[in-house]
Amino acid sequence: MRLTNAAGILACVVTILGLIMYVSPMTLPSIAPVRASTRAISLVATYPNWNMTNPTITVTKGDTITISLSSDDGSTHQLLIDFDGEYAGGSNCTTVADQCSSNFSPSTPTQIPAFTITSNAGTYKYYCTIHYPNMQGLFIVQNPALPNFTINPSQTSLTVAQDSSGTISITLTSVNGFSGTINLSATISRSGPQASVNPSSVTLTSDGSASSTLTVSTVASTSGYYSTPVSQGSYAINVTASSGSLIHSTSVSLTVGSASSAPPGSSSLPVLPIAGGVIALFAVIGTAIFLRRRKH
Repeated sequence: MRLTNAAGILACVVTILGLIMYVSPMTLPSIAPVRASTRAISLVATYPNWNMTNPTITVTKGDTITISLSSDDGSTHQLLIDFDGEYAGGSNCTTVADQCSSNFSPSTPTQIPAFTITSNAGTYKYYCTIHYPNMQGLFIVQNPALPNFTINPSQTSLTVAQDSSGTISITLTSVNGFSGTINLSATISRSGPQASVNPSSVTLTSDGSASSTLTVSTVASTSGYYSTPVSQGSYAINVTASSGSLIHSTSVSLTVGSASSAPPGSSSLPVLPIAGGVIALFAVIGTAIFLRRRKH
């Protein structure tokens, strides 16, 4: 009996652990990928400078760097990149955080093998250990740019006549490797015209683009026999694109003009109901005249 209970408990534990391992990958928050690059840097030592001007070197955290070193002044040199900020002279290159080359001269150029930038964003310095404090420059580490996207309309203004419609293309473009679904919506500054986007969501692949169509309608609203035209004038349309915490928007100015099929100042009452009313009125008058004549 005890062995049976123990086996049952063990089976339950294994089952629970299996469920945890199955569910955990789906519930853990995802981390947006960042993009790194491989860079080759060349420094020529010519006392009292590197590359004549001690240039500022700018890299991105996560980059893989290779530095080629040569001398052009007949002297021996040694490069040290001071990532921990503790260098104060001398040829001590044993600090784990720092990057250091072997000695090199015009006849023996060298290279710091490829290494990955793991230091936090900040401003550091590089030196020649043999000619310190001369021959030093700035080594700047930047944070990597996060994945993002842009939104751009094919045009920033649109003119639409009353009782008509117009369209504009909206383009979404991936930046820094962004990929995912983007939701779109459109609003207008005041009532009257109607705006919509189709499709209302698009999916971007890394470094890709997609488009949606913004449609603006100025068709009059109707109630019974009467219609209310969209007022002429200027409006502002705002198109919003969102994906998670990323939200971007773009604006389009809308001008509503007079209906091309009707002269300025024409009635907004529908033609058929008016014509029907006139015909009915004449019918009543004609009937009354006919009946009056019969009496006489």
